[in-house]
Amino acid sequence: MDILSLRLFIRIAELGGVTAAARHLSLSPASASARLVKLEEILGCSLFNRTTRAVSLTTDGELFLPYARQTLETLETGLSAVRGESSEVQGLLRMTMPGSFGRMYIIPLLAEFQSRYPQVKLDLRLSDEVLDFVEGAYDLIIRNASLADSRLILRKLAADRRLLVASPAYLEQYGTPTIPEDLAAHRCVTLGETIWKFEDGQIIRVSFSNTVNDGEAMRKMLEHGMGIGMKSVWNARESLKSGLLVEVLAEFPLVTEASIWLLYPSRRIVAPRVRVMIDFLIEQFQPIPPWEGNGELS
Repeated sequence: MDILSLRLFIRIAELGGVTAAARHLSLSPASASARLVKLEEILGCSLFNRTTRAVSLTTDGELFLPYARQTLETLETGLSAVRGESSEVQGLLRMTMPGSFGRMYIIPLLAEFQSRYPQVKLDLRLSDEVLDFVEGAYDLIIRNASLADSRLILRKLAADRRLLVASPAYLEQYGTPTIPEDLAAHRCVTLGETIWKFEDGQIIRVSFSNTVNDGEAMRKMLEHGMGIGMKSVWNARESLKSGLLVEVLAEFPLVTEASIWLLYPSRRIVAPRVRVMIDFLIEQFQPIPPWEGNGELS
């Protein structure tokens, strides 16, 4: 039994698949499978239930997992001490996040993060699609919707407040709604949400909707006068400040149930590179996120 085999076992348990764990450890799937079989032979038991799509821990695997983690932590600490290695945080950090949010709010922060932790390498995937956590072997996920996955821990990064907005040109041509019921006579642009809920209890179903699957494309459609849309403050802020968009029905606030979430693997020990990124992002976005900073859009 060696350190790499322990790492492999733990990664398979966390990611739910041999292929994803192998990719994370820079092993071929065949090599990873062979190591797992050898480890099971040494232990004299099966550690995983295997199917064509995923693997899950057996009772013996669940029993062995906490001991494997504790053993690996002790071995790695001992090796670092013997080798005289620095305690500096290091390693590859794989992250995924929505494209618009990443470009606007995360990417501008990363130079400062790496100035603090220069030995942490970043592997980023920006996508508005919900990427597969197992296949991607991500260490940290940023999403504006929670994911129902028991393997993940959720931590709220910031509230995701929504507004109704439109371009001045659209409102000049079609008129400005004064009550939510007026929306029935308007063109709207959505990401697929055709029911809008207001804090006063009103629920409006959008009747004429242009639909798009990309947040930045939706904002551009709104800026070019294609209708009224519900946008996150973080996404619409610069357009509102520049006058390309204006808020509609400001006296009728929307029900805001969404948040920006940090998600990471559920485990007893969080890798230092993941922990410092989580702490860094919390520091940057709490208690007041940058898009709510000066109160102009409250």
